[in-house]
Amino acid sequence: MGHAVTAKRPRVTLAFDEGPGIGLGHRRRIEALQHELNARGFRCAKVSLPESTMIAGRVAVIDSYRMRADDPGRVKAGIVIAVDDIARDLAVDLVVDPAPGADPQLHAQAVRVLAGAPYALASIPSSVQPVAVDGPVDRVLITTGAADAGGVGARLATAVAGVLPGTEVRLVVGPWGAGDVPPGVVPVHARRGLANEFAAVPLAVTAGGVSMLEACLLGRAVVAVEIADNQRPAISGLSAIGAIEPATEATVGEVVRLLAADPARRAALGTAASAALDGKGPARVADAIEELIS
Repeated sequence: MGHAVTAKRPRVTLAFDEGPGIGLGHRRRIEALQHELNARGFRCAKVSLPESTMIAGRVAVIDSYRMRADDPGRVKAGIVIAVDDIARDLAVDLVVDPAPGADPQLHAQAVRVLAGAPYALASIPSSVQPVAVDGPVDRVLITTGAADAGGVGARLATAVAGVLPGTEVRLVVGPWGAGDVPPGVVPVHARRGLANEFAAVPLAVTAGGVSMLEACLLGRAVVAVEIADNQRPAISGLSAIGAIEPATEATVGEVVRLLAADPARRAALGTAASAALDGKGPARVADAIEELIS
């Protein structure tokens, strides 16, 4: 479809969850889609839920676990698009389930479904230049989400530091997460995203959310740890095609140790990750939105 900018594009309301217990993943997905829609001339308004109790307008995109996009008491829009990766079978015009490994049949009530890695709502600035994934592992990044109040990230960092002495271990500290950072681990406060942090490391340990997808977009060797049930399809889907290495809290140290010593395996993971996520998910979703409007 053509992407010519025009003043006649309708306003799109982009509503999303964020905050304690939720994190920033919904916002990151919505911002990736907003960037694409803005480039096509759409006027977008972001709404952080639950600031607004009613979502109305011509077109609404809702990325929320706390509310259903097909709730008539909360949503009164002409066209309703739901970003949903927890299979609630929403009766809307379009469901986008961006998790690699997602099953479109779980969204039977939607008029149309876009499911799987081709529709991942993640993007990386073209200016970011990653280091070689098969180069020396002198730095590892660990991120478990902006709302990791249980301190999973700190425990993973401790495990990784224990098997890679001399390697700089960096731990992303989220605004709603536990603030404790293990001794010798470098805290990272990345308010503008993690693209540059991921680009600077050949090996990353992530939870199974949006950050995992961003690391894959950069062709990193990723060790993924499931910290929420809804992360399982994405981790399973990428693991099945050799794009990530799954691990648990108990096994993460050994998995990282083996990967750090195996540049060929890291290169294979990075190649598979880049093939699985091409960065065009926001454009494909925007194409579908344009089709709905027309």
